[in-house]
Amino acid sequence: MRDLSVYYCKKCGYYAYYQLPKNAVCPNCNCKMTLMDMRYQDFMDLNYEERDRLISELIINSSASLIQRICAPSKLHNQREVIGHLTQEVATLEQENKRLNETIDWMHQTIWDQLHIIKKLKQELKELKEQKG
Repeated sequence: MRDLSVYYCKKCGYYAYYQLPKNAVCPNCNCKMTLMDMRYQDFMDLNYEERDRLISELIINSSASLIQRICAPSKLHNQREVIGHLTQEVATLEQENKRLNETIDWMHQTIWDQLHIIKKLKQELKELKEQKG
C-alpha cells in the first residue's frame, strides 16, 4: 500500500494528503497540486503555524511573478514611471507608424509604376494591331 504524500496548491495555499498524484487537484482552484518534498509524518509533526509558514515560503519561492504582483499597486501610483513607460511606448509606436507609412508609400508608387507600364503596353499593342490590320 502506498504512503500518503503531502500536496499543496501554488495559487491558494490549500494542502491535502493523497496516495496518488492524479487525485491531487485543488478543490478551490481546480488546478493540479504540487508534491511537497517532505514525508507525510514529518509534515504532520509540524504545528499549524509551521505548516502555514512552510507552504507560504514554497509558494513565494516557486513564483517570481508573485513579487511583481505584490509591488504592482505601488508602481501604479508612481506617475513618473508610468509617464516614462508611456513615452517610450509612444516613441516605439511612432517609429512603427513611420515604417508602415514608408512601406505604404513604396507600395503605392510601385502600383502606379506598374499601371503606367501596363497602360503603355496596351497602347503599343493597340498600335501593332492597327499596323497589321
